[in-house]
Amino acid sequence: MKRVDFISPAARLEDALKQLEASWMATKESWNDPISQKVEDDFLVPLHGQVRSMLDAVNKMALVMRKAEQECLHPRERNVSL
Repeated sequence: MKRVDFISPAARLEDALKQLEASWMATKESWNDPISQKVEDDFLVPLHGQVRSMLDAVNKMALVMRKAEQECLHPRERNVSL
C-alpha cells in the first residue's frame, strides 16, 4: 500500500511562510507607512494564522492516516518498519 505523505508538502509550505515573513521584515525597513501597515494587517497577518491552522490540521491528519494505515495492514505486516 502506498503511504500518503502530508508532511513533506506541509514542511515546504512552512518554509515558504518563513521566507515570506523574512522578506516582509526586510521590506518593512524601507516601506513603513500606513499602506504597508494595511497590507500587513489585511493580508499577511490573516495568512499567517490560516497557514498555522492548516499546518496544525495537517499534522493531526497525518497522525490519523498513519494509524489508519497501520490498522489496515495484515497482522504479519504490522511489525515491519515502513
